[in-house]
Amino acid sequence: MITVATRWEGTPQAIHAVEAGSKAAKPQHEAWGAKNPRLMRPVTGSGGLEVALYVTDFDSMEEYGRFWDQVSASEWYVQLQKDVAAAHPELRMAEQMIMYNAIAE
Repeated sequence: MITVATRWEGTPQAIHAVEAGSKAAKPQHEAWGAKNPRLMRPVTGSGGLEVALYVTDFDSMEEYGRFWDQVSASEWYVQLQKDVAAAHPELRMAEQMIMYNAIAE
């Protein structure tokens, strides 16, 4: 399994907009092949109200690649880039991590 986590950082108001956008994007991401899309908010640790992690799963890197091909070719992605740019500096995509479970059997 491959897990992709995108870390968003911003003001509480900007992170609230990420919540709304993530909820709206979930069905489209599922249609493109993402499994279990979720927006995780920290209860403890660094960031607090100013951090959110959008997390999705894929059965393989190939599945993730097919997903990303669809995302990057979409009008949805073009609009996301515009929205994020307009929200800066109150909101930024801090990083994206693509991970695998090293102890999976």
